[in-house]
Formats: sequence, C-alpha cells, structure tokens
Amino acid sequence: MFGPRDSRVRGWFMLDSYLPTFFLTVMYLLSIWLGNKYMKNRPALSLRGILTLYNLGITLLSAYMLAELILSTWEGGYNLQCQDLTSAGEADIRVAKVLWWYYFSKSVEFLDTIFFVLRKKTSQITFLHVYHHASMFNIWWCVLNWIPCGQSFFGPTLNSFIHILMYSYYGLSVFPSMHKYLWWKKYLTQAQLVQFVLTITHTMSAVLKPCGFPFGCLIFQSSYMLTLVILFLNFYVQTYRKKPMKKDMQEPPAGKEVKNGFSKAYFSAANGVMNKKAQ
Repeated sequence: MFGPRDSRVRGWFMLDSYLPTFFLTVMYLLSIWLGNKYMKNRPALSLRGILTLYNLGITLLSAYMLAELILSTWEGGYNLQCQDLTSAGEADIRVAKVLWWYYFSKSVEFLDTIFFVLRKKTSQITFLHVYHHASMFNIWWCVLNWIPCGQSFFGPTLNSFIHILMYSYYGLSVFPSMHKYLWWKKYLTQAQLVQFVLTITHTMSAVLKPCGFPFGCLIFQSSYMLTLVILFLNFYVQTYRKKPMKKDMQEPPAGKEVKNGFSKAYFSAANGVMNKKAQ
C-alpha cells in the first residue's frame, strides 16, 4: 500500500523498529488504567508548577516546528496543491527533521493524560482524547518511515499553530486568577475542526491532481482525518450546544414574596445551583 521505506531516515532515533513506538503506546494505555486505580482513594494532586513548565515547553516546541516548517518549505519551493517526496533536495531533509520532532512530540503529549489521571480529572479522559493521542503517535511513525516530507508537511504546520494556542490556554488555566479571561475554549475546538477539514481538502487536492505522492497514503490520511472530524464534531455538539431552559418562571404560591416577577424561593433555588457550580 505504501511501498518501500524512505532510506533517508534510516538510523534516526526510534524509527528503524516499530517496537519503541508500540511499547510506549502500550505503557501509555496501561498507565491510564493503573493510574486511575492507584489514585482512586488518594487525593488529587495540584501539579501547578509542573503543568506550567510542561505547557510552556510544548508551546515553545510547537512555535519552533511552525517556524521551521514554514521556512523549510519556502526554501524548497513546496507546491501547496501537491508536493512529491524528492524534488526539493536538502529542503526535504530539513522538513523530515522537523516532522521527526513532530512525531516525537506525540509521545511527550501522552503526559496530557497522565496529568489528568494524577489530578483525578477522569471526565477529561474520553475515548476521543485517548484515541487521538495513541493513534497520532503510531501513525506518525509510519509517516516518518514512508512519507517524511513533501505533502506530509501541511497537517503538522496547521497543528503546530493550533497547539501554540491550545497549550497557551492550558498553561493559563492553571492559574485561577486567569479563568475569567479564558472565554475562548469553544473557539479552540472550532479551530481544530477547521484544521481537520483543511487537511482533508489539501490531501484530496493531490488525489485530483497527482504529483507522485503515494496514493494509498493520501486515502489513509483522509480517512483518518475524517474520523477526527466526526469525533470532534460530536464533542463540540455535546459540550457547547444550547440546552433548552427549564420553565422555572411559574406562578408563585399564594403568600410567597415576589420580587421582579419571581418568588423568593426561585432566587434561593437559583443561588443554590450557582453556588454548587462555583464549588
């Protein structure tokens, strides 16, 4: 389906054998299960200092990858519509080196989930979350071995930009005083969906007007990105859709104090709900 491996990446760290990638993925999945069992009867950890450094580190790495991908593809005169694997010479090697960091960063991002486990944020460990983290790391091992440059540059360029925004958000959210400024989480999810649609569009452009990039890889990438669109769209609808308001504005019982058209009992109930949410 993909053809022979690319000889230009032979000997690069973790690429010659699939075993390190497979082993780290299994350890990641086991750590979720074992970690939740370990933390079940223990208090959640804060990890504020570690999270601040971690999110800053991923943000800076994403900024480096974004800048380097833009510069290397510009140097190689990459064609946005379709770019093959060999015509840009040394620029292709430069792109491949950045994409290796992109692949490696997916193993580092396993810590996203480990931190959720240690902080007992189990509601955040959804199927989408685990599927996205585990699959990306394994898929990018394949990408680096077979298609480490050319048309492969586009998705990581967009994703690096999104990760600058996303991990900046995560870093700021560690501090309670910043929460009032973090109103833009919904728009991050929208940006991720736009990213996936643009990546599919870019991939399919090479199907409609081929340039020698492996056809099987294009179909596989489009299919995988489609699963992310479906899962992220479901997450967006479940998280941000407007739920119908309950009809609380009813006629107050006789003898109850009324204020601005609502009974005193209504305000007490409403305040109780708000106080519960605040806790």
